[in-house]
Amino acid sequence: MSILREYTNAKHREVEAHPFVQYLLGGTITKEHYGMYLQQMYIVYSNLEYYASIAGLTWDLPDLRRAHFIEQDLGELYMWNPTTRYKSTEKYRERFVELNYDIKNRPKLLAHVYVRHMGDLYGGKIIAKRVPGSGLAYQFQDRPALIKALDAKLSTDLVDEALLGFDLSAGIFDELWENMK
Repeated sequence: MSILREYTNAKHREVEAHPFVQYLLGGTITKEHYGMYLQQMYIVYSNLEYYASIAGLTWDLPDLRRAHFIEQDLGELYMWNPTTRYKSTEKYRERFVELNYDIKNRPKLLAHVYVRHMGDLYGGKIIAKRVPGSGLAYQFQDRPALIKALDAKLSTDLVDEALLGFDLSAGIFDELWENMK
């Protein structure tokens, strides 16, 4: 179990209970709604992975990178539209930029890698079975080794940033849910 999990578990459960997340996990999400989600996730992941790479935080974890696979999933669904960007998605992206330009805080990007990527590593197999398309974004070559390697990079000084990451993710889920009504 990740070192951050015990400190962020309550927030994780709160976000996991979000109506959009329940819809995503419920096995009834439409292609259009899943495409809307993937478009926002592409923006989040491509930016997070870019800045984490600049900081040298994930060089040794090449299989962790998901943006390319999200792009392929969008293509499979014929839903590629990278210009659709929610305010909440932009706010999350801006946090990565802010951390990148504050060199002493660059390691905090790992908290966001934890929030986004560890969720895919643990819950991705379930999600892939319940969404339209093949779910390439949730397929990893050696899931257990990747979990172990990522967990080794985490520390309790990332807790506050991870909690912020969950809140920023919830903001995207709020906006997705609102746009589906």
